[in-house]
Amino acid sequence: MTLLLALLVACSGGDTAETDTIVPLEPPPPGAGFQLEMTATAPAYDEIWICEVYALPTSETQSVNWVEFQQNAGTHHMTLSSPGLSGGEIEHGTYDCADLYGDSSVMENQIMFFGGQGDADGELHLPDGVAAQFPPSIDVIHEVHYVNPTDQPVELYSRVNAWTIPDDDVEKGIWGGQARDENIEIPPESTHTEWSRCVMTEDVEVHFLASHTHALGTEFTVKRFDGETVSDDIIYINDDWHSPLIQQFEPPLVVPAGTGFEYSCTWKNNASEPVGYGLAASDEMCNLAYVHTPMALTNACKVVATSDGVLPED
Repeated sequence: MTLLLALLVACSGGDTAETDTIVPLEPPPPGAGFQLEMTATAPAYDEIWICEVYALPTSETQSVNWVEFQQNAGTHHMTLSSPGLSGGEIEHGTYDCADLYGDSSVMENQIMFFGGQGDADGELHLPDGVAAQFPPSIDVIHEVHYVNPTDQPVELYSRVNAWTIPDDDVEKGIWGGQARDENIEIPPESTHTEWSRCVMTEDVEVHFLASHTHALGTEFTVKRFDGETVSDDIIYINDDWHSPLIQQFEPPLVVPAGTGFEYSCTWKNNASEPVGYGLAASDEMCNLAYVHTPMALTNACKVVATSDGVLPED
């Protein structure tokens, strides 16, 4: 069920007049797809991280082949996820995301299916016959993180159109996930690099890779890892933290179980204090996101080695 891609990015600020000139993205016609939308207000000189929980606006299973999105330029990040496959896991309503994710089980169990960076709009297409399939019973967590450095409130908007294909045209379903380093320690006044190696637990074909760091990130690279040796060839590189590359592989990368990737993050910390992992814009991250066929719900890229020797807890 996943168009999982790309997390947290840009905080370039907003213009209160922007919403006066933006033409709202029209939803797909009936039978062609559906739209997910949320709005909020970012107070002046403030950071807002808001989550709205609502039901997927469909009554039948939907096979999504491509998406388009529209949001405020400079949005730190936007994500769409589900707290589960049955619906009703979280009461519908608007939450401070820090409070919602204070229950760690929410973040551990959520199924991410789309994300947007700082770009104001864009599209993402899957190959012909490949679709993310959404059951009608699920709820959505629509998450927006925005930093407003101006002296005026900013009206936030996030709209995502999901365009569908007939179920009979679906040849493959997709799934995805992410591997992340939660033991980051960036020394003060330094340029610092950390790496992690992860291997797939099942045979997959990877269609997309994406990266995520916060503002100290200067480079994110990915290499193939056969379970023992790391390739010399870089297959993914991004040096723009606020607009991380979503790279599509055509043909997809064949990744057998027990093999995977080494992903490496480099940061430059000019401050006099160290910076560690965290969810706020002032913290840092090092996340690798991937999308694959088939729709293997139990697959994961399991971290098996890190530069600091610390492995995630199972």
